[in-house]
Amino acid sequence: MKTEIVNQSSSYINGQWSATDEKIILQNPANLSTNIKEIYFASPQNAKKSILSADDAFTKWKSTSIDYRISLLKDLMSSLKKNKKSLSQLITLENGKTIKESTGEVDAAILEGNYQIEFLMHNLYESIENNKLYYEPLGVALLITPWNFPLSTVIRKMIPALICGNTIVLKPSEFSSLTSIFLFELIDNISLPNGVANLVLGEGSIVGPSLMESSALKIVSFTGSTDTGELIQNEIGSNDIRYQAEMGGSNALVIWDDAEIEKAVEATVASGMACAGQWCTGISKLVIHENIYDNVMRSLIKAVKNINVGDGSFTTTDMGPLNNLPQLNKMKNYVERAVEQGAEVIIGGESIKSDNKDGYFFSPTLLSNVNDRMEIASEEIFGPIINIFKTKDIESAISFSNLGKYGLSFSIYTADNKIAETFIKEIDASLCHVNLPTPYRDVAMPFSGWKQSGKGIPESGRFARDAFTKPKVVYSDNS
Repeated sequence: MKTEIVNQSSSYINGQWSATDEKIILQNPANLSTNIKEIYFASPQNAKKSILSADDAFTKWKSTSIDYRISLLKDLMSSLKKNKKSLSQLITLENGKTIKESTGEVDAAILEGNYQIEFLMHNLYESIENNKLYYEPLGVALLITPWNFPLSTVIRKMIPALICGNTIVLKPSEFSSLTSIFLFELIDNISLPNGVANLVLGEGSIVGPSLMESSALKIVSFTGSTDTGELIQNEIGSNDIRYQAEMGGSNALVIWDDAEIEKAVEATVASGMACAGQWCTGISKLVIHENIYDNVMRSLIKAVKNINVGDGSFTTTDMGPLNNLPQLNKMKNYVERAVEQGAEVIIGGESIKSDNKDGYFFSPTLLSNVNDRMEIASEEIFGPIINIFKTKDIESAISFSNLGKYGLSFSIYTADNKIAETFIKEIDASLCHVNLPTPYRDVAMPFSGWKQSGKGIPESGRFARDAFTKPKVVYSDNS
């Protein structure tokens, strides 16, 4: 696949590309013999400078008219659309997901960015009788984003933060630096004022403390694992910093005995195996009613066997590699521990090695004989492994679905509305679906998690405004 590689290779601070001495080589997760590009990580001093630059730019940016801010960000969204093909190829190259999935991510980013522009254009001010309500910016926003959706997660945070009048520092995952660099090349081209948007590359353990120690920082918006999210929350401590976090999930999909089996199986494969299972709203738990268990399993095994695993740049590929070596090792470990505890590997359960698959490939995996005492039943797997649980009643199905510390996404497949309502009422998850895959979402609706899957004000919809602003009420008797 011919891919337009980004021109830059470093952080972007105060309108300048800032190289340091520390550089790493990024590899293609589908072909480890291919080095994509050398990039330079920021130093702790660079990180401090980025926060100070954003703080210096804040006063002028918040005073800039909303119309001007929107015009610049509309230009950015237009640039994303014009560069859709290159961005899609780049995401596949550094992330590993299929080109179809990468294209879908770019489309989702454009859709959400444009939604926020349209919503915020009309909703940063309200008049209630003789009173006025203004939504004022907070200040400097630190955006910490993951490697699994390196564009859409950034846009989901960046666009509302900037439109509301905040300045930002983006710290993407070190595994998805190229997508962020490409985005900031586009930002540089639209002439956003210096310091309004800054990019810091590097490992969180190195640059994180310097990013979060400044009194200028007003909000941290994080997407990633629950363990990392809790570390960030502890780092912030008692400082006056707003915290928004969308974190891990151990999500369930239930197939009841009256479900349309083929539709439910299709959703199971899409929810559990798309993006190689590396999305927080995908499933790791499948709950099947015993009356249709054998029929569902026959259909599911056939569907999983037909998944073509390979380089995501080929249109014939259904599932790409895992993103990195730690991910691959985690999948092996999950399966080993599950088998030790009594689970049975129905299909998959191992890495894939062949002459044309020199990458972090792991086979789509189904595990049966899983019960609620096994560790894997409640962990966030974040890979192409589905744990299967047979049930005969609603109570056990709900109990298994709710197992563990996460509460992000859930789906029930049934033709009975009363059955669906019973599940939805008792499920501890913020995103619930009836006869839809667990990752389905609408940009106008809030996106967050319950339990240890989320903290603070949700993302998306009107909640994006609420996260990045503070209300100012004006009462007047000027009659």
